[in-house]
Amino acid sequence: MKKQLLLIGLIFGMFTAFSQEVTNNDNATNEATVENTDAVADDYCPHRILLRIGGGWSNDVYKKDVIDYQRKFSYTAMAELGYAYLWKLEKVNLGIGIGAGIGHTRPLAVLDGSYMNPVMDPEYNSDNPEAIYDLYYKLENFKERQRIWAVEIPLTMQLEKKFGNGRNGIYFGFGVKGYFPFSAKVTFPDGFADIKKIYDDDLNVNFNEDVEVHLTDPEYAGYSTKNKMRCSINLLADFGGIFGISRSTDFYLGIYASYGFLDITPKEKKPHVTKDLGKITNFNGFVATTTEKWNLLQAGLKLGFHFLPCATCGNGEYMNDLKRRYMDEMMKKKNEPIIVTNTVQEYYYIVPTVSQDLLEESDPNKKKAILDLAESLSNIKILFDLDKDIPKLDDNKKDHIKRASDLLRENPDLKVIVTGYTSPEGSRAHNQDLGHRRAVAVRQHFIGSGVPEDQIGVQNYTAEDPEHKQAIPEKEYSEQRAVIFKIEKK
Repeated sequence: MKKQLLLIGLIFGMFTAFSQEVTNNDNATNEATVENTDAVADDYCPHRILLRIGGGWSNDVYKKDVIDYQRKFSYTAMAELGYAYLWKLEKVNLGIGIGAGIGHTRPLAVLDGSYMNPVMDPEYNSDNPEAIYDLYYKLENFKERQRIWAVEIPLTMQLEKKFGNGRNGIYFGFGVKGYFPFSAKVTFPDGFADIKKIYDDDLNVNFNEDVEVHLTDPEYAGYSTKNKMRCSINLLADFGGIFGISRSTDFYLGIYASYGFLDITPKEKKPHVTKDLGKITNFNGFVATTTEKWNLLQAGLKLGFHFLPCATCGNGEYMNDLKRRYMDEMMKKKNEPIIVTNTVQEYYYIVPTVSQDLLEESDPNKKKAILDLAESLSNIKILFDLDKDIPKLDDNKKDHIKRASDLLRENPDLKVIVTGYTSPEGSRAHNQDLGHRRAVAVRQHFIGSGVPEDQIGVQNYTAEDPEHKQAIPEKEYSEQRAVIFKIEKK
């Protein structure tokens, strides 16, 4: 009884822990909302509802030293519903879980052979009620099946690790479970017994009786006896794979094992068969178990579903892996300017490029300055009229030039290269000179805003140069008469 009270106390403690309310996002402060932005964007759900079934092998209660049996088969089946809360750590999700389920164990023994047992039966010798005779019997295909139903309450630590795109991974659970049998009985579904009684010669009694018992006969068919079993606490472990079938549902397939370190034999400590069974009552105690200790061992396969009920997880199908990764990256960089680091033709020339060595900058302050400078330059789209080197600048562009100039003065180790471009009209020599003059004209605006001359460089390309085709994919000639910027280390 003390062991059962201890187990109930553990279960109550787990329910108390799970009963604590999770802070509602609607009542959270603005500061908390900002701090949890990454968690929301990560779309992580800490809750798991586990619905699983399983089946496999179990040991049995039969003792080989009581009676030999040639064939046996024991199996177990289970079904469970549970809840787990998993905290997201750096590499895994780790948490605790509780559940409730039902377990069914069906040991079966099939016996064949000849046996002898001394038996006392006062019915055959009224003069000597303590007379003992030898009982001989032969069994053929004699089956004894036990059925035990129990409620199971698991308390577990659970670990989950997702790989790659976060859809598939592994699951591991370990802990203890309360095992509470509520129904146990023994049946004799089939078999044949040939019984012969021979009284002891020392009592000067010699009586022979041959009785054939077929358990399929109406007199014996369907016989069963019930028992009260003791409870146990079992160690348990689960391990398997989880496979995402939707954003809110994972399929689980794995193996499980449990071992009871308290025996679950009947409370009366008697053989399972305790009711008179007519002609075979004299040996049924030997067919059924007489063990006083049975530690239940179970192992098998388990499958089911893990549901993620959070609203942020949604109920839609998983997005395409590539699209999801792209969207995640875009959300992280939604407040950063676009920075081009190569010569891919799909971008517009108004976006500045940044040298590779600056992209690898580790100082957060320096990296912020680079990003701010790139943002300012990306807003400066400077075009020219045909065969002119006077830049078209409005007040907005001048403001961004002023902002970029301030950032350059604050970061003397940075340098901007102004590159002048031309449209295809005119000779190559003429356009080389025109592109150079356009770059110099823009450079002078930066110098006029206070940028040291050694922080502003120039270069130029004509429409015949491959750099022109890579940097300015525009087909309109008016859009090709421009300058673009590149940020470098000084």
